[in-house]
Amino acid sequence: MNQIDGDKVFKGFGEIGKPVDLVVVAVPASFVPDVVKDAAENGAKAAVVVSGGFSETGNDRLENALRQIVQTSNLRILGPNTVGIMDFYTGVDTFFIREFKTSLNGGSLKNMAYPKPGAVALVSQSGALATYFIDAFAERNGGIRAVACVGNQVDVKAEELVSFFVEDELTKVLAVYVEGVADGRSFLNHVLRARKLGKQVVVLKAGRSKTTEKAAYTHTASMVGEWDVFVGAFRQAGAVVVESVKELVDVAYAASLTNFPQGRRLLVLTNAGGFSVSSSDLAELNGLELLQFPEDVIEGLVSLRSSGKIPPIVVPNNPLDLSGSATPESFEASYGLLSGLGDIHLLMPLHTPPAMNESVVEKLVKKAKAVHKTVLVCCPGSSEYAALFRRLFSENDVPVFRDLEDALRVAGLLAKTITPQRDGFPHVRSAAAGSAKPMSRSALISLLRENCLEPVDEIIVFRESEALKAAREIGFPVVMKLASEKVAHKSDVGGVVLNLSEESQVVEAFRRLMNLAAKLGVEGDGLVVQETFKGLELIVGGKNDRVFGPVVTVGLGGFFTEALRDTVSLVAPAQPHEVKTMLQYLKHKQLLYGFRNIPPADIDTIAKAVTNLSNIIIKNPTITTIEINPLTISHKKAKAVDFRATLTTNT
Repeated sequence: MNQIDGDKVFKGFGEIGKPVDLVVVAVPASFVPDVVKDAAENGAKAAVVVSGGFSETGNDRLENALRQIVQTSNLRILGPNTVGIMDFYTGVDTFFIREFKTSLNGGSLKNMAYPKPGAVALVSQSGALATYFIDAFAERNGGIRAVACVGNQVDVKAEELVSFFVEDELTKVLAVYVEGVADGRSFLNHVLRARKLGKQVVVLKAGRSKTTEKAAYTHTASMVGEWDVFVGAFRQAGAVVVESVKELVDVAYAASLTNFPQGRRLLVLTNAGGFSVSSSDLAELNGLELLQFPEDVIEGLVSLRSSGKIPPIVVPNNPLDLSGSATPESFEASYGLLSGLGDIHLLMPLHTPPAMNESVVEKLVKKAKAVHKTVLVCCPGSSEYAALFRRLFSENDVPVFRDLEDALRVAGLLAKTITPQRDGFPHVRSAAAGSAKPMSRSALISLLRENCLEPVDEIIVFRESEALKAAREIGFPVVMKLASEKVAHKSDVGGVVLNLSEESQVVEAFRRLMNLAAKLGVEGDGLVVQETFKGLELIVGGKNDRVFGPVVTVGLGGFFTEALRDTVSLVAPAQPHEVKTMLQYLKHKQLLYGFRNIPPADIDTIAKAVTNLSNIIIKNPTITTIEINPLTISHKKAKAVDFRATLTTNT
């Protein structure tokens, strides 16, 4: 019997004499199929293939050999090209990462830190990211349930692992790193199931950078890429979508230790004046709202100040700065009064003032555990005392951050997360692949009206006299534009004239536009005379995404479409409350709520219009793209000013 370091070594699985539960394969790629086949033939249940050198290097032949084994046996394969799994409750660990390594000078250094068992599970398409995740959780005393890396997904897919952890009783938070998704709607339904069970899902999608954009008939088709749709879809399902590996760690860590926020109202309690001011700025940047203290609370703070329980210079505002004179008892007294307010509490006891010591941790933790709020702590600094504060908070399972920016970024991400009200994301019929042709304007107008999307009044004209008559009927001022569907973006070629308030202007515009139409070879399609309808201009579009099927996009339209490129996407059919929440992710969302001379738009009207357009693309699977740009919102009215759609020619 051969041995290595006292362990038995077998030439093949048949020599073992009984089936094994798990095989870890770490041999050169060319030998992997034979090893896996031997394992399958001898009753092995699962294999983690650590070996690389498969499709990631262009070697599809070897990978197909593994697929064949899966199809003809009962063996399940994780990988290849994966570090596999690490279970912090059972101790199963297939990672090839050493806990200690010898440095060049001969010293033994810790190479990997292992966290305690906890409630966070990670499903990752990257082994390196998984090791960082584990290390980062250990550093902040967070707990991990398990880590599973899928590699090339020859058999076990990320969706299957996500489904397992969704139902797993030990998992409270599911962190996911994906580079691609095969069945988007099935994945979304797993996320939705997790949220229904009270679990949180945090997702990082790789590949944000857009591929080269090509000219398309609609802005939606050219501007809205795979990453945009992915992010919108997972937010719609209730996941927290992050933009970096650090955010993946930060949010998963916080979500595992504190309650999910019920709103955006923020309370800040600190003894650091500069950080107090900074927290106000960062709160606004992250979509949070600093709550106003009610009169009885202000009176209570004044009473605490008068009695000497908080420093005499404290001003009863939020953020509440207790000043450098604050003691641990000052924090205890003030937080006792404030702890019932708001949705999110940021506690920031700075360690450096002379009167401050670590007893403040116990006093704040006791109250934080008793309130049903989202409680985050920030203890800035690199000193040993700062590290002591952070360690004590983390040991008491209160999420603590070193940097204020990180704490409020996490708070903002959690606060904007949708609480799903839908039962699922149905699989729907999508437009068939193939070439597309423009939908006729008259057919599209009828379709919009059937779905409660009202176009502006318009008349198609071919003669100068008809243009004058149309302008009088519609009422000045009017808009005149090319009618042809062959010209996609009419403004780009000078095919739109606005604010025609006199008959002479109508005549001049008619002659100029007909000359342009002749040059473009579309004079036979005539011109459109249209009513002028002013308000906030949005773009609302729909298309068929290759992963998620029909999706709808909304953002700032008209002039802003190209200038700002500020849109959000949802899987169709969308629900009004989902649209309202997703609007919070627009970078320039303040334009919706009133800005300088722009009056606030009616959000319910916007949500209804987006929902109606999403229903169109669901009910009409021959439509490949549809777009209203601009959809103009004025008071509680929405009107489609310009619109276009394409139909598949292969149905």
